[in-house]
Amino acid sequence: MMFTRATVIGALMGLATFASAAAVPEQAAAALEERVWKANIDVTVACREQYNDMYAAVVVNNGCGGWKCKTGDSSKDVNMDNYCTRRFVNAYAACGGGTVWDWQCHDRS
Repeated sequence: MMFTRATVIGALMGLATFASAAAVPEQAAAALEERVWKANIDVTVACREQYNDMYAAVVVNNGCGGWKCKTGDSSKDVNMDNYCTRRFVNAYAACGGGTVWDWQCHDRS
């Protein structure tokens, strides 16, 4: 069986692309291991602190950006970093698992 130069180059490029994509989860896992967990985020508390006690946390989709603060017809974004920095020095918010339930506060240092 004879392969053309273009076929061989295409196959090698495909393998290189696959190999670099396969390495991404390991890199992401290494970054997650370096995080220092502080607390899970109570989104209802975050909404009430950022707006007022009339607001409640509501899930509008399952992704990391799926939380909204709602009261009546009003719907506002929730600032997860604000929640973390009010509780911990040098903290930040991270949604490590990709769903609304994965928000946590981590230490920056």
